[in-house]
Amino acid sequence: MSSERSYIMRKKIGLIIAAALTITSMLASLEGGVAKGKLVVYHAGSLSVPFEELSDAFEDTHPGVEVLCESGGSAMMISKSITLERAGENPPDIIASADYALIPGRLYEDGYADFYIAFARNEMVLCYRDHAPFSGSIASGERTWYDVLRNERVTCGHSNPDLDPCGYRTLMLIQLAQKYYFGEAANFGLTPDPEAQELYDALIPGDGHKRGRYGSGGEAVSRKSVDLISTLQSGDLDYAFEYRSVATQHGLNFIELHPAINLSQIGIMGDTALTYEDFYGSSGVEIEKKPGLYVAENGKPIVYGITIPENAPHKHLASEFILLLLEDQGREIMEANGQLNVIPPVCDHPENLPPQLKEAIYG
Repeated sequence: MSSERSYIMRKKIGLIIAAALTITSMLASLEGGVAKGKLVVYHAGSLSVPFEELSDAFEDTHPGVEVLCESGGSAMMISKSITLERAGENPPDIIASADYALIPGRLYEDGYADFYIAFARNEMVLCYRDHAPFSGSIASGERTWYDVLRNERVTCGHSNPDLDPCGYRTLMLIQLAQKYYFGEAANFGLTPDPEAQELYDALIPGDGHKRGRYGSGGEAVSRKSVDLISTLQSGDLDYAFEYRSVATQHGLNFIELHPAINLSQIGIMGDTALTYEDFYGSSGVEIEKKPGLYVAENGKPIVYGITIPENAPHKHLASEFILLLLEDQGREIMEANGQLNVIPPVCDHPENLPPQLKEAIYG
């Protein structure tokens, strides 16, 4: 048999096996025509509130299904999924990341997943506890946020950049603030502010890959961004960088940041030909992908992504959950919790989508 015929035969056999496994999975989750089982969803901590509401809505229409959500830093949850598969256990049925790029960056290479759907957007804000020192001066415009964080005895938190996208986005935000308000201020029609000079070193001290991981002085570092909520509410932390959606969901005080640095928008900057997205890309952080292996991550708008792992045990139910997320009811839940939808949703490999998702997105 020629190598070409052999390849075609293996391909056909693979498709047959894949189809059989899909049918088996569907039948295994059905009892008397009613879907049964547990749908496991790993998601970013910043999706906890809307995904809890989505889960309730899904269970209402699938009374035999229990949705089990587990949240954490997106990179941490992806690593946990990979660890399960390598140990011979089932991965989750769905992974939803606060940074869509983590899905192809960490799951595609070894065949753990083969598509993502970009479904939501967000932006960075600076949260503060009730009566935080100098918060009134920032809110009134009397002082800048970076002046207060740099020069006053206050504490400010962010999440670990290796475990949580909100962590590395905080580091990028501060790099961009240094450029926007000082180093490249003239390009934006601004007068350089000396308080923004060497701002990154002042707010994120340290050397090499230790920077931003352990905290120093007034800097506090958590495993994931939502862990900072309780310390703000208790008064143990003065300020924290969070997603706007998290601040909205938990009723936190927050200060809006300029679109040039909050990683939210694409738009023209003054009279230049650059866009905010181009400017975001001038920031960057090295993130630990595997123990001892660091890869560069450059700034870009905050876009969430979702996928179904290749070996997910309940692919059909997972597709139905994602359909709920992308339809009107899901979009309303996301918007009510402070997150903007990506409309229409974007998929990088539509040929790999389950049929019902392909139909919903592309008609």
